Amino acid sequence: MSGPRTRRSGGGRVASVWPPGPDGFLALALAVYSQPGDLVCDPDCGSGAVVVAAVRAGRHAVGVAPNPDRWQGARAALTAAKAAGAPGDGTILDRLPDRESWTGPGPADLLLTTIGPSTDPADPSGLLDARLRTRLTGYRDLVRPAGRLVVIADYHIDDGLDLASRIAVAGQRAGWRSVDRLVALTLPASRTLGPRPAAGRARPAHVELLVFRHGAPAGPPPPQADPAPACALAVPPALAAGRRAA
Repeated sequence: MSGPRTRRSGGGRVASVWPPGPDGFLALALAVYSQPGDLVCDPDCGSGAVVVAAVRAGRHAVGVAPNPDRWQGARAALTAAKAAGAPGDGTILDRLPDRESWTGPGPADLLLTTIGPSTDPADPSGLLDARLRTRLTGYRDLVRPAGRLVVIADYHIDDGLDLASRIAVAGQRAGWRSVDRLVALTLPASRTLGPRPAAGRARPAHVELLVFRHGAPAGPPPPQADPAPACALAVPPALAAGRRAA
């Protein structure tokens, strides 16, 4: 990968990622949202792909894998990356740390993780939204005050709403401030539609990267103010915008 290339499109950014697939968009996220020597944490590291990509990019990495089988798989992947010459350092934990249990460098500069759709077809969307908010609230203590949370969301639509938008709303309700939303193309661009795969699940052509920073403490939205009396003076729109910016 020669370097991520992004362009603005509407309210977000579009990035062509090469090579396509996880290696490409993980390298993109690390290049755009971290620096060499930063601490990168994946609180649900699965196979260890984020940790491996981070140490290859010269970052320090911490992965969390409570499942014993996944812990062993992620640790094996990290060991292989180090043996192949990856310059960064990494470790795999079996539980989430808190502020009191962090050792060494402390909370992360970048929290980078992937969230996919629920695998339970009976899981109602409302319950999914509540779980997303709980999960994202638990991440707040894992990131430095000036750090970032980047969530890679698979393309998935359920009940008329895409997964990335659900994560964006859950993040704001959990006290995160949304600062960027990036569409990463994971298949080569083509002017024609290719044939459907003969077997297996079709691979999505993009994922979305949602970028957050620390915002207001998590909690319910503030109550709406009472409407102004009918005799109140109207505030000019330009002045009102200036007040909000201040």
